[in-house]
Amino acid sequence: SPPPATDAEMNVEKAMDVLALKPGYSKDDVIQAHRRMMQKLHPDRGGSEFLAAQINSAKDILLNHLA
Repeated sequence: SPPPATDAEMNVEKAMDVLALKPGYSKDDVIQAHRRMMQKLHPDRGGSEFLAAQINSAKDILLNHLA
C-alpha cells in the first residue's frame, strides 16, 4: 500500500480514510474518531509522531471542512 499522505497531500477524502469516517460525518464523529485513533497510536503509547501528526491533520481538515 502507498505511504501515508503528507500534510501537503491530505485532503478531505484522505482525512476521512485516516479517521475511518464515511460521508455524512458530524463534528462529534470526527472528535470521537480522533480520540479513538490517538488512544491507539499516540507516541506515548508506542505509536509514532508521524502517525499522530497524520491523525491530527485529518481532524483539522475535517473540522474545517464542516465549518
